[in-house]
Amino acid sequence: MAHPILVTIATQRSGTKFLGGCLNAGDAVRSFGEPFKPPPPDSPFPGFAIDWMAQKPGFAFRDSEMAAMLDAFLDSLAARAAEQGRIAHLDVMYNNLGAFTGAWTWPLRPGGESTICRVLRARGAAIIHLVRDSLAECVASTLIAEQRGYHRRTPLTPRDGALQLTADLATAERQMRDILAARAFVRRAFRGHAGVVELAYPDFIDGQGLAPHAAARLAALPGLPPGRAVAGACALQPTAPDRAAVVTNWDALVAVEARLRAPG
Repeated sequence: MAHPILVTIATQRSGTKFLGGCLNAGDAVRSFGEPFKPPPPDSPFPGFAIDWMAQKPGFAFRDSEMAAMLDAFLDSLAARAAEQGRIAHLDVMYNNLGAFTGAWTWPLRPGGESTICRVLRARGAAIIHLVRDSLAECVASTLIAEQRGYHRRTPLTPRDGALQLTADLATAERQMRDILAARAFVRRAFRGHAGVVELAYPDFIDGQGLAPHAAARLAALPGLPPGRAVAGACALQPTAPDRAAVVTNWDALVAVEARLRAPG
């Protein structure tokens, strides 16, 4: 049976790093962050993949070979976490969901195929689907984070408050459509899966820690060591709490989202 593992699936700017920091501050989970994000040494995956393929001279990027490599990589993270008596946690961003599909294969169905989702279901991984409901906030927060830095541990300064940005509405609409499509894909992929919870940003946050309802839902997921603190406090601060003031065409961005969500 595969080692227990906990996976957050989300779009960017949905609180994944805050959640991972809270998990690391407990004593039940070791979070490896976003392991598929290059380059090393921050990401443990590229080095693993190089070693894995070097041991398999006939490796041809077939779907089955990619799935086997992914499964082995997840086992390697689980083993590292087990050395501390914890279970492994990692983040998978929406734009990673197509990774690990064989490089020379056609899509298996019109809705696409995700080797990552298939492997996670097969090994019974516990899944946190982290959703930021407002698409406008996702787009604006990403835009601001590109200027202020993606993760901060200090409050905003007056200089930060002077920032002014204008969103490209055509680009924003494409990003929103991608988020909606990926969100629906994840919900379909894990429909009926025993170990899945959906948390909303920022509702899962209470101060510098997890809200009680979120902590309780995570503690009930399969594989979590019983009687241990699932999470603690995280020092990360919001990067873009002032989106409407910073993005000069914020109302237009909200209107794009409303149009996309309108029935029919």
